[in-house]
Amino acid sequence: MQYFQRKNQNRVKKEHPLQKQPVQRNHAYRLAVIVPAMNEEDTLGAVLDEINRLMPDELIVVVNGSKDQTAAVASGKGAKVIQFHYPLGNDVGRAIGAEAANADIYLFTDADIVIQAEQYIPFIVAIENGEDLSLNSIDWITHFDKADTISAGRYFLNHIQGRKDLRAENLLTIPHTMSHHLIQEIGVSALVNPMLANSMALQKTKNVTVPFTIDVLKMNKPRKNHVAKGSGQLSTAMQRMQGDMLEALHYVIHHGNRDLVEIQVVWDEQELEQCREAWCKDQPKKPVSFVVYIDDHYDTSLVTTIAQLQHNETVEVIPVVSGECSVLCWQLEQMKQPYLRLQQIEKMGPAFKVGQRFSRGDYCLFHHGCIPLTVYHIAQFVEQAMIHPDALIYNNQEQLFTSLEDMSVFFSGQQLVTMLNLTASAHLSSLLLPPFLLPQMKAQQVGIPERLQIDLLLEDVSMFAGPEVNVQPFLHMFEDELIRELLLGFRYLFTKKTVRGGFSDEGRRRELLQNVAIEESRLKVDSRKLSLSYVYTGTSQHADT
Repeated sequence: MQYFQRKNQNRVKKEHPLQKQPVQRNHAYRLAVIVPAMNEEDTLGAVLDEINRLMPDELIVVVNGSKDQTAAVASGKGAKVIQFHYPLGNDVGRAIGAEAANADIYLFTDADIVIQAEQYIPFIVAIENGEDLSLNSIDWITHFDKADTISAGRYFLNHIQGRKDLRAENLLTIPHTMSHHLIQEIGVSALVNPMLANSMALQKTKNVTVPFTIDVLKMNKPRKNHVAKGSGQLSTAMQRMQGDMLEALHYVIHHGNRDLVEIQVVWDEQELEQCREAWCKDQPKKPVSFVVYIDDHYDTSLVTTIAQLQHNETVEVIPVVSGECSVLCWQLEQMKQPYLRLQQIEKMGPAFKVGQRFSRGDYCLFHHGCIPLTVYHIAQFVEQAMIHPDALIYNNQEQLFTSLEDMSVFFSGQQLVTMLNLTASAHLSSLLLPPFLLPQMKAQQVGIPERLQIDLLLEDVSMFAGPEVNVQPFLHMFEDELIRELLLGFRYLFTKKTVRGGFSDEGRRRELLQNVAIEESRLKVDSRKLSLSYVYTGTSQHADT
């Protein structure tokens, strides 16, 4: 008898579910909730039931490309339905919904994730308390090793915009709320690209908070567009998000607070040629040229490495010295090691270019004297070059591919660079972190390493890992400068590709909204004239030039 009573009670509950009570909020603020939906009849009803407990002033469901009863479900729950019979593409529905609303607070959520009404309250209260943007936290993604490039991009963008405190939080994650003021400032069209909208918001306001965490990634259902169609390819969703990230980066480069200056070096060709003729006369030609830039931060072990290479039949040493370095210069002269002396310039790229102009080997191994390097490391680079004669051999930094919170933020940005070529074996390795080896014919643009690595990736040049050379002290010392050079590299990318880096927009119908015009700033250029001298205290070795 008890069994039948319980069964009857369960039937009654299913047919007449208990109505949850409305949640309390401040109704002095108009609340609009925007929900884009496509083929979500199974979950939308429950989503809207929770939202209705907030008693919003406007509930807008943007139904697009649906072939089921999504629109009917939305209408039945009292929502204002804006319907399109074709797909709008990701996030376009949010922008259209926001354009149709008029509120003090805009709450954005998805149609396939049921969130309890109480969980929305912290996001709403944040705007009531004066914040302009309230984000959902998924900070746990920063703790896992080998983060995907989208997470790395979120982390990198927040860092370069001066909001390290936000870590990887971003408008890409729902739910989130925005103030009417911020919507007006960035424009509804920006919402089509959540990462761009996030960067624009950070540029417009400091009132950004992360009041609560809801693990929506765990609740997100798998979709076909998140699955790659073949090896070495990105899924269409990943292509879209990668393009979104670069589009946001393009905005930050042109409107952010980082002062990007490109140093253009000019030199006296006659002076350079005279020095080169003297070098070629005194020094024998060898298969590999070891071009090492040396400034005041050089590691003292470098002297030992140069001494060990002096009588090597394979590797010639071309030291390019800048700064004071009086002790080092004295040591080189005592060793009768020729070197090039730079004046008016202390920068790795131009020094590499000068060294490359003097090299006659089939390969150039480029290095910064601040980074300890042994003869054994050099031998490993040369050995790889013999196996892969047409390839870039890079300093293998993949062992540093840990969590976002543990590795340098430079690596988060470098991940976005290497993503330009899915066949590249490197994730973190960079031409900004020498040593690296190139065939002579591919080393012509080495004067601007941040551009060269973009070109090599876009041209699909073969790349192979060399030895692991420790760059951590170098990276710690020059991290800010290296990040600026990364950004200059991205700026160069946008001159060769679109602002999305050539990545797909996955069919977004942006034409339904006003175009987001990003005015490009002019690049500051610092022109410097390089002065060069050749120093050698030995005697000519009668090289065959």
